[in-house]
Amino acid sequence: MSSLPRHVFSFLSIVVLLSSFLVSGFAQVNDANHRNVLLYGGDFDAKNPKANALQNELTTSVVSGAIVYVPFVVPAGKTWMITELFGVSLSYTNVIDPQEAIWVIQSGMSQGNYGTVVANGAAPATYTPTGRGFNGMQEYITQATIDPPVVLTSGEYWMSLVPECKNPIDRACAAAAYYLEDVEDTPRKRAVGFEPVDGAFYDSGVFGYFFWPTWGNTGACQGTGCDRFSVGIVGTSE
Repeated sequence: MSSLPRHVFSFLSIVVLLSSFLVSGFAQVNDANHRNVLLYGGDFDAKNPKANALQNELTTSVVSGAIVYVPFVVPAGKTWMITELFGVSLSYTNVIDPQEAIWVIQSGMSQGNYGTVVANGAAPATYTPTGRGFNGMQEYITQATIDPPVVLTSGEYWMSLVPECKNPIDRACAAAAYYLEDVEDTPRKRAVGFEPVDGAFYDSGVFGYFFWPTWGNTGACQGTGCDRFSVGIVGTSE
């Protein structure tokens, strides 16, 4: 694992079982907060041989950002009103500082093509441990409130939600790193809605990627996983 780039956190050589995992990201968001989950990519499963996670952050060490853009589909004939976005990450860092996340929803994205920004902003965010831990890292849900809500008609979009730790006087930020979990199981555990497979892109000047596929042998995840990601959308559908 030491030969892998810093932005990739691979589980290929790790055989520890996940008996300490308590609740999934979906269960915590849907049950504890009593919200309507429109999209959830599914639970991360480190026992899957393709399991991986990809650095997704804006921190003092990655000042220009490392961003995973995850595709999703609003079904035909439906209109979504989005009030929250969330993502499930692994990290050694137990804070975000400031307590906000950068988010964007885009359309028309392709390899090397940014597409069109539908809506974006910096939103108040919570950073909550799920109770699951693995290989010294803990699992956290970053959940951002989108106000005013974003209204989307049917079609394909991409979302990103990026935790921040860029307070120069917060010592935790000096070593902060957040790895967005992938989803490789078939069927996907607790998945909601449609997140297309092999449709995510990665953008990070620090790591040398410009809207590059996350999947495949030449992808940002070095050929291991990153086919879908553990992200979600909360809101209403009409």
